Amino acid sequence: MPTDIQGWDVLREQIKKDLRKGSKTLPLSQVNQLLILRNFATLRLKGLKKMAASEEVAQQWHEDKGAYFARKVRALARHYQIFEQLPRECRGGTHKSRTLLADERVKKAASDWLNVQTAGNVTPKRFQEALNATIIPALLINLKNPLSERTAQRWLLKLGWRMTVLRKGVYMDGHERVDVVEYRQKVFLPLMEEYERRMAKYEGPDLKRVPPTLQLGEKEIIPNFQDESCLTVNEYKSRTWLRDDQTILQKKGRGRLIHVSDFINPETGRLLHRKDDGTIIDEARKTIYPGANGDAWWDAPQLLAQVEHAIKVFEKAHPGCVSLFLFDQSSAHASLPPDALKAFEMNKGDGGKQRIQHDTIIPETNPCPEHRGKFQKMTHTDGRPKGLQRVLEERGFDVKKLKAKCSPVCPIENTNCCMARLLSQQDDFKHQESILEVLIRKSGHECIFLPKFHCELNPIEMYWGWVKYRYRETPKNGFADAKLQAIKYLDACPDDVIRRFINRSFRFMSAYRKGLTGKAAAWAVRKQRQHRQVSNSAMMSIEAVLN
Repeated sequence: MPTDIQGWDVLREQIKKDLRKGSKTLPLSQVNQLLILRNFATLRLKGLKKMAASEEVAQQWHEDKGAYFARKVRALARHYQIFEQLPRECRGGTHKSRTLLADERVKKAASDWLNVQTAGNVTPKRFQEALNATIIPALLINLKNPLSERTAQRWLLKLGWRMTVLRKGVYMDGHERVDVVEYRQKVFLPLMEEYERRMAKYEGPDLKRVPPTLQLGEKEIIPNFQDESCLTVNEYKSRTWLRDDQTILQKKGRGRLIHVSDFINPETGRLLHRKDDGTIIDEARKTIYPGANGDAWWDAPQLLAQVEHAIKVFEKAHPGCVSLFLFDQSSAHASLPPDALKAFEMNKGDGGKQRIQHDTIIPETNPCPEHRGKFQKMTHTDGRPKGLQRVLEERGFDVKKLKAKCSPVCPIENTNCCMARLLSQQDDFKHQESILEVLIRKSGHECIFLPKFHCELNPIEMYWGWVKYRYRETPKNGFADAKLQAIKYLDACPDDVIRRFINRSFRFMSAYRKGLTGKAAAWAVRKQRQHRQVSNSAMMSIEAVLN
């Protein structure tokens, strides 16, 4: 035992060092002990006595008064002061159990079963089913309880099998990029919060429908999430269990392409119109088969045609309701009309080879107050299009010494480096409705775009995953069979499963509103599986862990 007990200022630095070293190697219980000690040390250094400090820590980590917890905190602090290390973990006792795999008969029978399986077909689930149904009973061994999938996975590792990643490529994430976060927090989430007030919710383990409370004249909003996905004839798994000496020779090409564009919502699962007996009358899904000698590749005109049809399907299926169409921010979704305002497609001077753009209203944010709200023609009386310099001067800008455009591109941090960049930052140029938005809003419905790099906010991504997992597990004999299998699994996802996917996306939105990001947001979403919002109690729990 040390003769000198260190002060809490020294011990706190040591605790921080222990946390840095052991955050990824220590058990969670010991990480929590170090977090508690760090909080206790901080409070002691702020002048609190040990009783008050321990009670304060107990309040952070315990729902009730926490008197017993506070005593444990003081005992832990005293132990660390004296020994400068955590107490030895004594829970768990000695391991006297013996794995069934130690039986050579079981080991040989399990290995024999695995060795005759086709490479790529072995999974912990299939191995578990074989163990419980055939392998163990064939050896006349009676188990008190069937083996779990987790046990089967451990046995696979012990028998020399490994989860092998077949996927190639790297994805660079921009999830927390400044402009992405700004759009998410200041534009998307506030708008969604207002829309959600008019949406029905599906709550609890039974997904009970809770209708919205509408004000006079308001209509219920139903969200419809859109996305596209592709399946191929030679679709293969990204991961599979193999022996160390095994490999799978994959086909060089993936075969013909099946391109699917669809919508999902919490009311009917996929966006479709059914009869009372459940027969599908019409649906919004569009499937094409692009490629050589096939259909044309998916583009903006096809999407617009699909959305027009989707609106008709929605209005038949949900009369008296408003659809909120949600799209990701792809170039096809953001396509502007042919006469849209685009500063970088304009010449410096009037006329010449440049596209004619539609007239506009000078925005209220224009720096020169006398020009705000004025109508501005983008062409002369003879039909010649105006150039950058004239348009800016009509708005009150002095641009005689400013170049027309930067070469090769504008510096990202500058907003007035050239005429084109300066004009492009004007609100009427910067905030234009896409053709998609115009089409939807003219029909009396709403449209919003998801933040970039936020696939967790689009539940149809989970629907694609559900479909592809089953599609990849199924052998396919040629393109005709692949098309049948694709439609089979696209139609097979239950409505309740889709509702859970949608609830999960709304929980992520709730977590982001409360300031959570990354792993903290994912943790809160997992904790609140039966709800659409992240509760305050979940926030208190995670704050206790993070502080």
